[in-house]
Amino acid sequence: MSDLRYDPILDCWTVVAENRRDRPIEFVPNEQLRKQLICPFCAGNEDETPPPLALLDAGGDPLDDLSSAAWTARVFPNRYPTFASEKRGGIPPCGPYLRSSGSGAQELVIPTPRHVSSLGELTVGELVAGMIAAQMRITRMMQSADLVHAMLFCNCRFEAGASIEHVHFQLIGSPLASSWLQNRVKRLREHRQQQGQSMLHAIVDFETADRKRIVATNDQWVMLCPLASRMPFQVWIVPLRPARSFSGCSREQLELLARLTVRYVRRLEELLGQPGYNWVLHQSPFADETDGDWFVEIVPRLAKSAGYELGTDVWVNPVSPETAARRLK
Repeated sequence: MSDLRYDPILDCWTVVAENRRDRPIEFVPNEQLRKQLICPFCAGNEDETPPPLALLDAGGDPLDDLSSAAWTARVFPNRYPTFASEKRGGIPPCGPYLRSSGSGAQELVIPTPRHVSSLGELTVGELVAGMIAAQMRITRMMQSADLVHAMLFCNCRFEAGASIEHVHFQLIGSPLASSWLQNRVKRLREHRQQQGQSMLHAIVDFETADRKRIVATNDQWVMLCPLASRMPFQVWIVPLRPARSFSGCSREQLELLARLTVRYVRRLEELLGQPGYNWVLHQSPFADETDGDWFVEIVPRLAKSAGYELGTDVWVNPVSPETAARRLK
């Protein structure tokens, strides 16, 4: 069961989910490396996971037969969710701290039946099928009265928090919107009201004219290293034209997004070996979605936060975004 606890000093929530300790940890330090004998995410091992919520074929179309072995993307519930899937009674307060409980949802999206360890090893079609599966599940979560936000992300390799090698996305439907999310929504709303334009697309206009931090563009997306990058080689992938939400993207838009993602990851691995990285979809809570205020971020885990970052939330980046953009092109 998950226990939501609020820190009134740092203005943040923590989810205490002790069941997460039971999840399989495939990645450990090299000297202690233990490989799983059976990968639960590979084709033929479907019995190792909960029954699927959705299956998609190679074209990104849903399969009516959820027992089919001919899947490209597969979605099923996470056995070790961050949020409990069912409601429970109230949690007693703890001194000056707020505590709460809430039902949520956590699902895994497997974009390929092949055993690959990075988004760069996927075909564009496989990544598109995985994204379409995520769109379907986000749309379903938006219909739940208990959920207010959906977080889609991929942790690749141990340094980025992965516990199983086979590349996969996680989708968490949350019963709360953090202060960090709420403050971002407030800043974006105020900028739109004052300037008549999305802050994100004001940044895109500036960066497109400046060119120093642009990595790549296509008909629908721009990839750039943000001016205040927290980590070396961090990138944003932003829609060139405001789109209401990720779940509203067309198949064509997803294909172009997938191409940029695969291209970036392959270049990153060419430059730096096999670093861990996180692919993250930044979107607003369901009630606050507006055109153009969402984007994809990919963050290589090349540096670790230390005392200064933890004490101030100010990040130190040893590689300028201008240098990173030049090397990634």
